[in-house]
Amino acid sequence: MIPISYWRNRRSYTALMGSRCRACGAEYFPPVRVCRKCKSRDIEAREMPRKGTLITYTKLTEPAEEFGKQTPVYLGLIELSNGVKLVSTLADVSESELNEGAPVSMVIRRWTEEGPSGIIYYGYKFKVDAAYSMS
Repeated sequence: MIPISYWRNRRSYTALMGSRCRACGAEYFPPVRVCRKCKSRDIEAREMPRKGTLITYTKLTEPAEEFGKQTPVYLGLIELSNGVKLVSTLADVSESELNEGAPVSMVIRRWTEEGPSGIIYYGYKFKVDAAYSMS
């Protein structure tokens, strides 16, 4: 049985839900309740773009126990097409494909699996765009 908290929050795991200030237009991820730029509380939920650029990355050779089967794990600092920056796991990639400035896109992939129950948790990750990785 899927835990209720995961089920209720599933959109936050499969969509990049951020926020946008209606007063000044600033966008944030993760969502905020008060705009950091103009201090307005007039904030709306906004889905972030699914495309961006890899600014830099790091390789984890000893990740948390839940991710042990997925070693190595690559984490990337991504700048989305709207300028918002976030850290995300990089999926379906070899280290030779990782270059600063590479275009990336959001994908839904397995995050982890819960022990004996075998429940699989899915969420967003980013992957280097195919056209770029072939060049």
